[in-house]
Amino acid sequence: MLSENDRKAILELIHRQVVPAIGCTEPIAVALCAAKAKELLGCTPERIDVRLSANVLKNAMGVGIPGTGMIGLPIAIALGVLIGDSEKQLEVLKGCTPESVKLGKQMIAENRIDIKLETEDTNKLFINITCTSGNEMAEARIKGSHTNFVFLRKNSEVLLDRAACSAEAVAKTNVELSMRKVYEFATESPLSDLRFILEAKTLNENASRCGLEDNYGHQLGKTMCSH
Repeated sequence: MLSENDRKAILELIHRQVVPAIGCTEPIAVALCAAKAKELLGCTPERIDVRLSANVLKNAMGVGIPGTGMIGLPIAIALGVLIGDSEKQLEVLKGCTPESVKLGKQMIAENRIDIKLETEDTNKLFINITCTSGNEMAEARIKGSHTNFVFLRKNSEVLLDRAACSAEAVAKTNVELSMRKVYEFATESPLSDLRFILEAKTLNENASRCGLEDNYGHQLGKTMCSH
């Protein structure tokens, strides 16, 4: 029989993996980091400098940002600093409106966003954003997982520094998983503890249906179903 400590540890692991997100996780994670940097700055930045791992760049380059009719990182970053709420994590752009998209396009047109490849840190998931306004600056960094902030700084004051954190450390749990423990968890856990998974199922079904009805991203599902 599964111990209560093991059951709680497995449930915590599932909660970390099943997180609602508005759009593809890579550009939304970048928007989250931008929102946090802007919040630390305390005002709309004049300039946004972005450093990303190759994996994040690749995965975010050609995907659509819900509610914008646009693809790619610049609009995600612009909206992150304009209307993003870091408390909402991967639902950071939930407050997106046509007006905010218009302002985001203006920010992009003014060349206030600079995106570069991170060349020193080898972590596959690395997002670093520095927002500046006049003599004020703020920096935020996500590393290892999409919502894992490891570094925060406002001017010369370091507010958080866990830069050595790795993807393996983020994923670490206090339970050694085995097929027996997974089976016992699946068959013994109260359904009420797992109901949040059904919410993720509903979100995925709605996203899939919208993908078949309109032209988003690479239109893979729509193409497959057209034959």
